[in-house]
Amino acid sequence: MTRRSRMEILVDILKAVDQGKQKPTHIMYTTNMCWNRMRMQLDFLTMQEMLVSTQVNGDTLYTITPKGKEILEYFTKIEGEIYHNKRALATAS
Repeated sequence: MTRRSRMEILVDILKAVDQGKQKPTHIMYTTNMCWNRMRMQLDFLTMQEMLVSTQVNGDTLYTITPKGKEILEYFTKIEGEIYHNKRALATAS
């Protein structure tokens, strides 16, 4: 099993929130992360204004910002190009 880079972890979190996972525990399970590491990454994404945290009935909920969506779309496009080219190379050999 390969390890994810920090960038991949951040993108996984953005994807999870974009797909409707708002509670930290749901994000944690979706991204397969431990609690402390996930909290640090959520704090980082919030400081970078890619996520916004709000308090609702004592729960912290996260939503993706337009900046976060833009970065997620950009990364998804790059990822698609890389894997598309990787598949093309595999079929050519």
